[in-house]
Amino acid sequence: MTMDITFLGTGSAYPSPHRGASALVLRSDGDCWLFDCGEGTQTQLMKSQLRAGRITKVFISHLHGDHLFGLPGLLCTVSLNSSADPQQNLKCVDIYGPRGLRHFLRVTLGLTGSQLLFPYAVHELEPTPDQCPQEGLSNLTAEHGPLHPQEQPGRTIRLDAERA
Repeated sequence: MTMDITFLGTGSAYPSPHRGASALVLRSDGDCWLFDCGEGTQTQLMKSQLRAGRITKVFISHLHGDHLFGLPGLLCTVSLNSSADPQQNLKCVDIYGPRGLRHFLRVTLGLTGSQLLFPYAVHELEPTPDQCPQEGLSNLTAEHGPLHPQEQPGRTIRLDAERA
């Protein structure tokens, strides 16, 4: 099994002409996974040997802008490079992250009228009270409205330490 990691951005929240916001791609046996997607990630992908359309999983570590503001734009760019042929069975892009990520994507894609040519599913990790004290949790409401047209139902993932 071969594996390689490409660092697309290692900078912090402060923009720099020499360091992109947080993003890296892990490639292993044909799979391409993106970890974080700060602003400028799609530009950094274009400068690399990687193809954004090969990304099948995205993992967002937390909901700070320097880790996720590039995600809606990246999804739209991948869509622009996809075939509009309905016969083509495009793979679903699985997106994993903290509670609130699904809402962020629905609102952003909805407000911009963005239509993707491929399905995606957001899977939110919801901490249990013993993993994250109540004072550390933001008061986010769960998104139960209609799915975005290309959105597939995702999961809410709760870690159970006793079953792990």
